Amino acid sequence: MWILFKVFLLFIWLLCSSNNGAYANDNDFTHSHIVSVSDLLPPTVCNRTRTALPQGPGKASLEVVSKYGPCSRLNKGISTHTPPLRKGRQRFHSKNSRRLQKAIPDNYLQKSFQFPAKINNTAVDEYYIVVAIGEPKQYVSLLLDTGSDLTWTQCKPCIHCSQQRDPLFDPSKSKTFSKIPCNSASCRILRELLPPNGQDNCSSEECPYNIAYADNSSDGGFWVTDRITIQEANRDGYFSWYPFLLGCTNNNTGDQNGASGIMGLDRSPISIISQTNTSYFSYCLPSPYGSTGYITFGRPDAVNSKFIKYTPIITTPEQSEFYNITITGISVGGEKLPFNSTYITKLSAIIDSGNEITRLPSAIYAALKSAFRKRMMKYKKTKADDEDDFDTCYDLSAYETVVVPKITFHFLGGVDLELDVRGTLVVFSVSQVCLAFAIFPSEPNSISLGNVQQRGYEVHYDVAGRRLGFGPGNCS
Repeated sequence: MWILFKVFLLFIWLLCSSNNGAYANDNDFTHSHIVSVSDLLPPTVCNRTRTALPQGPGKASLEVVSKYGPCSRLNKGISTHTPPLRKGRQRFHSKNSRRLQKAIPDNYLQKSFQFPAKINNTAVDEYYIVVAIGEPKQYVSLLLDTGSDLTWTQCKPCIHCSQQRDPLFDPSKSKTFSKIPCNSASCRILRELLPPNGQDNCSSEECPYNIAYADNSSDGGFWVTDRITIQEANRDGYFSWYPFLLGCTNNNTGDQNGASGIMGLDRSPISIISQTNTSYFSYCLPSPYGSTGYITFGRPDAVNSKFIKYTPIITTPEQSEFYNITITGISVGGEKLPFNSTYITKLSAIIDSGNEITRLPSAIYAALKSAFRKRMMKYKKTKADDEDDFDTCYDLSAYETVVVPKITFHFLGGVDLELDVRGTLVVFSVSQVCLAFAIFPSEPNSISLGNVQQRGYEVHYDVAGRRLGFGPGNCS
C-alpha cells in the first residue's frame, strides 16, 4: 500500500511539473535539447584534439576554423563571443541579388578562362582555410563560400586593403604569376559580363574589376592566373592546379575580419570546383567555436558513405550556379509547421556556407517563431540589440539548464536534418540568447540555409551526381 501511495504522489508531482513549464511537451525530451546554459557560450580555449581530419587515397583534407573562435590565427587566439552577424545584412542583400542573373551559356564552358564572373563581398563569411598561391608558395587565409564563384586574395601593391593576418600576396615573388591582358578575348568577356563600375581604367597589362555594394563598400583589382595548392598539414593529401584563374584585389574597402580573401565553391565555371574538375567535396563546420572542422576534396570511404543521406540538387550548373535543394517541411518540437507541402516544395532553396543565419519567407518564419515561442514560454523574453534580424530572444541568466525544442528540416528524398542546439540559437550573452533565423528580406519565396544551421554535421556536395548529403560530423 505504501508503495502504491508513493507511486501516486510521484504521478501527481509529474503532472504538476508538466503544467509548471511553458508547454505541454516540455517533458518530451525526445524532441528537445537539454543543455547547460554555460555550454552555450563559446569556449575560450582551443581544442584541436576533438577533430580528426578525414584521410585516405584520392582526397585532401584541410582544417576549417571559425575566424571568431580561440583556434583562429586571424584574431590571435582571442575568442569573440559576439560574432558580427549584424554587419552582414546589407552584404547579404548584395550577394543575393546575383541569383537573379541569367544562366551561363554552354559555350563558355569550353573556353579557357572566358567565364562570366559575379563577385561578392564576404563580411558574413565565417569559416576559413589556409592555402598556398604561387611558386614558391605564399600562404593565405581564404573564407569558404559555397554561394560565391570567384577565388580572390588581396595583393601587393595595395592601394587600400583591409587588415589581414597573413602577409599580402606578392605577385613579384611568384614565377608562375601572370596577368590577363586587357586586350585579350578573356578580358573582353569578363568586362562585358562584369562592367568595371564606370571606372574604365583598363591598361594593356591588366584586366580590371571593380564592384560596389549596398553598404558603400567595394572590391577592386585585376584578373590573374597562378598556381593554387591545397595541402594537408601532414603532407599526405595534396593537389595543385595551374593555371588557376583568380582575382588579385588591391583596392578593398570591405572587411574580411583578418582573412586574405575568399574561396568560391559554387558551380559556376569560375569557381575552384569547376576549374579543378572537383566532382565531390564535403565539410564539417565546427560546433562549438572551441574546436576546428575540416573540408575534404574527394569522396568519402565506403564505411562513412553508409551514414550519409542525400537529397537531390534540382538544377544543373547551366541553370543555376548555386546548390539548389527542395525543402518539404520544417518541424519544431516534433511537430511540423502547418503548411501545405506543395507550397514549401515550390520555394527556391539554396545551401550557403557564406551566410550565417538561415533566412525564411515571412510566413514560414512567423510560424516557426510562434511554435518556438510556445515551447519557450517559461523563459524570460528580452529584446535583441538588433531587432531587425532577431525578434525572439531570451534572458537565461537565472537558469543553469534549459530545455530547447529541436528544429528539424525535411528535404526531398526523406532526408531529415535535426539541428544542433548551436544551430538553433545565437548566443550574444547568457542574458541575450536568440532564435537563429530571420526573414528573407529581398525574396519572399526563397530560403537560404546558412552556416549556423549546418554546424556539427558533415555536408556533402556530390557535384557530379547532383545531390547534397548530410552525415554525422567529427567536429562537434
